[in-house]
Amino acid sequence: MSAEAENFNAVAERQIEAIRRAMTERRREASMSMSELGRKVGVSPSMISQIERGQTLPSVGTLFALAAALGVTVDAFLTPPSSGDGDEEEDRKEAVSPVVDAHAALADAASNSVREPIEAMPVPPREGMYVVRHDQRASVPIRGGVTWERLTPRSLEDVEFLELDYAPLAESDDELYRHPGIEMVLVLEGRFEIHVGFETYTLEVGDSILFPSSLPHRYVNPTDGRSRAVTVILRDAVGSAPESPPPDKEE
Repeated sequence: MSAEAENFNAVAERQIEAIRRAMTERRREASMSMSELGRKVGVSPSMISQIERGQTLPSVGTLFALAAALGVTVDAFLTPPSSGDGDEEEDRKEAVSPVVDAHAALADAASNSVREPIEAMPVPPREGMYVVRHDQRASVPIRGGVTWERLTPRSLEDVEFLELDYAPLAESDDELYRHPGIEMVLVLEGRFEIHVGFETYTLEVGDSILFPSSLPHRYVNPTDGRSRAVTVILRDAVGSAPESPPPDKEE
């Protein structure tokens, strides 16, 4: 395994651990059994158990359903960036779960370029309040080779600002899913097929879309390469499509 893949495994292991802990802690706080949570989410208790043990990853639709059932936002499942201490090097030597290996393989296949290192510069005193460096994003891996990265320094009450990274042929979910809000997407790389209701929209680089997240939807990367997009999800939106302005009245 390459050094890049090993590094990815270490990060993915922390991310999966964050999902596992967040789910377990929130479920216990709510005095909810795995069976009850499974019923609310629409998956089997076995699936809940596998996610809590770090043996599998939730899909995008399942992640939204888990957040709703547990009374949290999807931010609760994001992992902060590495602190850079020496413990991670030791953790990296531990056995890596199969789901991490699978996610690493998809990410490695999707990686077509290496980012150039940024020369160190003095850090402005307020930078942490406003700026997120590309290698310091909170992130979460999702089943099937999908990764979300938060583009804000902290969780915001009413909005999600994320970069989506899809491995070749990755899908957000096998089935359409929905959640409250309004979703906006701008494609940065590759191509996406975004299913909304009974329609499918193909978005190339530079294309964008807005739709109510309350409509059944899902994302697909139909290409053999990596696809990336920026999305903004307004959590407090009513989920209705913006109405056309009324026609001018005749004088």
